[in-house]
Amino acid sequence: MDPFEVYKLYLALKLHFTTEKYDITKTRGAVKASQKAFLKRKDIIAMRKLARDYKKKEIIDLLVANFVSGDKWGGMFDSHASEVYKEWKTRKARRDYQFEQDIELIKLEMEKESIPDPFIADQGHHALVYRLYLGKKISIETLVLLDKLFKMSDNSDDIFLESINLLVKKYRPFVKLTDKMRNVGENLYK
Repeated sequence: MDPFEVYKLYLALKLHFTTEKYDITKTRGAVKASQKAFLKRKDIIAMRKLARDYKKKEIIDLLVANFVSGDKWGGMFDSHASEVYKEWKTRKARRDYQFEQDIELIKLEMEKESIPDPFIADQGHHALVYRLYLGKKISIETLVLLDKLFKMSDNSDDIFLESINLLVKKYRPFVKLTDKMRNVGENLYK
């Protein structure tokens, strides 16, 4: 992969994760980019390094991992980008197990707090799943998987949660829901 292709991937993913309207799944990564603009960039060395060290799928995953972690530049200017990517790969490898653990925690908290629905806010509190995510007790991947199952972000009108719901929506195409996860998630109300 050449550095200009890395640049176009970066632009597409940056637009996808930082804007409401751009959807990489609909545009298939199409962006307007010129070789001239690329050659003027100060981060051209980072693009060359990515092109040299990684395959296309790995570059996409590295950028996704860093955008999801909250880096608005996708790790392009962060010396810890590869560490974020390694942590993301570990979470991805453990996703089935982590999802099961997170569902058990949600069920436990529902029982402790006598909450019938973990997606509905009550008594001035955010919905339980958001509180657990904000408290770093469940993963962003669990939120995305629950959103795929229950469309929870579509029903939230909480302004405070807009950025989280946007992240969930944008991360959705990159998180696969397996049949096993579907079964585990559907047991949430049992």
